[in-house]
Order: sequence, then structure tokens, then C-alpha cells
Amino acid sequence: MNAHHKPMTDVLGLTRRGQLAAALPAFLVYALLGEARAAAPQGRLAPARWIDRQQEIAQALSKGEIRPLAWCLEVERLGREVDLGALMATVSRSRVTAAPKGSHNDPAKRFVRFVDDSGEPRRLAYGAALFDFEPYNVITPHGHRHMVSAHMVVDGAFRIRNYDRVGDQEGAMIIRPTRDYVGRVGAVSTMCGERDNIHWFTPAGGKRATTFDVVLSGLDAGQPDYDIKAIDPYGGRRRPDGTIVAPIMSFEAAARRYTADV
Repeated sequence: MNAHHKPMTDVLGLTRRGQLAAALPAFLVYALLGEARAAAPQGRLAPARWIDRQQEIAQALSKGEIRPLAWCLEVERLGREVDLGALMATVSRSRVTAAPKGSHNDPAKRFVRFVDDSGEPRRLAYGAALFDFEPYNVITPHGHRHMVSAHMVVDGAFRIRNYDRVGDQEGAMIIRPTRDYVGRVGAVSTMCGERDNIHWFTPAGGKRATTFDVVLSGLDAGQPDYDIKAIDPYGGRRRPDGTIVAPIMSFEAAARRYTADV
């Protein structure tokens, strides 16, 4: 299973047991701080306010007070305004635990639990995680239901490809290409049911790269917390209107087809 697609309890870090406690390696902290300080002006939104504001909009979305697209736009705004170096320093002081390794081309994942003034983990309505990519790691193209997510580039750069999910057929998603760009430090890529529901991340330039992710699931009452399926956009049938009928495939097959060279 793709590393971005472990159960949401893994992402939230509330029910897993027996994980290895792991602080960020010092070299990674220094690298993140150096990249982030170069990208974000000092004296902007403080990390504590960023964390609290993420909580506010997560709760509002869960209650149906805002739409998923409004959540995406606000997360992107927060990404532009936060002092990224200070946020990464806060991440390094949080409880960071390693997740089990996925397939051969999955990035390494670390759960992040922010702590309060007494050092105890905070119970938040959203999950947070770091994804550390080697040059060969890929998050393969896939679509979602019942959830939203945001992915901030905090080290290196990524080729980010998105598609809107405009419909479904038996064994396939009908998708339309929306974005194909290189996201550098500070860039925030979001997805929801209303926009860019399919995403695909590959490290750019053959170098290591890292994202810091926020995930919120269980948004549709009476439905599973989330539903995530890999698709084959390059093997799909292109229609005259520009949409693609992309077959659903297993994550194992996606990992074999969608390597870092694709």
C-alpha cells in the first residue's frame, strides 16, 4: 500500500501502538530550517497560531460549517503566511514517530504529534506527518473520497500533477488534467472532492525532498472514513472533451508503472 494511504488512525497517531519513538535526525532539522528560512519571511504567522488555526478550520469542516474547497484555500493561505522555519523547529520539538515502511518506492513516513506547554501530545481534529522522499520514491496517482489533505514542500522540490475527478465508471475514474508544475519549498498542494482530487508527487531534479502533510478524514456521515484508489491516467482512454477514463489499479501495480522516471 502506498505510504500516503495507510489507515487514517495511522495518520492521526491516536491508536497505533508499539511504534519506535524517533526524533528528526539533526541533519534533517538543519536542512529543513535552512530551506524554510530562505523561503518564508520572518515575523509572519507564528507556529502556535498556525496549529490553532488548522484546528479551527478542521473542526468547522467536520461540522459542515465550511466546504472542503474553503478548507483548501485557507490551508494554502496559512502556508503562505506562516514562518516556515519556525514551524519546522516546532515540528522537531514535537513527538515524531516512524511509520512502518510501505512498498519499495514509497517515501518514509513520520507521524507528527504537536505537544502542549507541558510536553503532552495535543488531541487535534487533524493528523500531521512528514514524508521523506529519496530520489526514487513516488506517491503514485490516486483519487480520494471522504477526506481532504494538504502537502507543504519543506525540503527540495516536487513535480506535482493533479486531476479533477469529474465522474466514475465501473472500474475507472473520469478525470481531467488540471496542474503539472514544480513545487518548491513553501508550496502547498491541497486536494478535496471539489478540486484536484487526484494527485501525484515525484521528487524533482533527482534529489531528496520532503513534504509536511495535514489530513482530515471521516467527512461524510455514514460513509467510511476514507476511500483511496490508485489509477492509471497514462493508460486511460482520452475522450474528445479532454477528460480521461483512467482505470483503477492496485497500488502494487501503480508502484511498478509509475516510477520516478515517469
